[in-house]
Amino acid sequence: GVDGGTGGIRAALFDIATGELVAFADTPYATEYPLPGWAEQNPADWWAGLGASVRQVLADTGVRPGDVAGVCVDTTCCSVVALDAAGDALCPCILWMDMRAAEQTKQVVATGDAALRVNSDGAGPVSAEWMVPKSLWLKQNRPELFAAAPKICEYQDYVNLKLTGRYCASANNVAVRWHYIGGDQPPLSLLHKLGMPELADKWPKDILSMGELVG
Repeated sequence: GVDGGTGGIRAALFDIATGELVAFADTPYATEYPLPGWAEQNPADWWAGLGASVRQVLADTGVRPGDVAGVCVDTTCCSVVALDAAGDALCPCILWMDMRAAEQTKQVVATGDAALRVNSDGAGPVSAEWMVPKSLWLKQNRPELFAAAPKICEYQDYVNLKLTGRYCASANNVAVRWHYIGGDQPPLSLLHKLGMPELADKWPKDILSMGELVG
């Protein structure tokens, strides 16, 4: 199992027959705070840390990579990242705790869109942590970056893309924090009201149910 946390990324190896922990490793990475209320990380540090932690547990146990039955990955959310066509980050990740999009949450609530019904039946609050306000901040404050990014996703989506080549997202995450409707339909009306319908084209089209195999 792999756990991408706020302070580092951890790997744990378990015995498939007993469920017992066999080995554990943790690789820390840095968080930068360039302005009050901002928190950023370098996605390349996530990827390098994942490799370091996984290699460490294998080295500590002598287990061969081919003997690992599967890998389950979880990460922080919403840690939002803009990617290029190759899946590499165009800028630092806007970390889950980053509150720069506080003003954008007011704009989201003001739409009154039906996709906000999970937020106290549209009354809010909408968190600056979530995908839509952070993406709106990027469009309004870094328009050249927003336009140049063919992919905008989260930490776990980035890792899954790097591991498998599959650009996908989790149904439970997009339903709660991206305002998806029915678990797999993007909130097109909401995005149109916010003046960024193109965001839907930057999101993963492949939405997977909990427990579904990525690759």
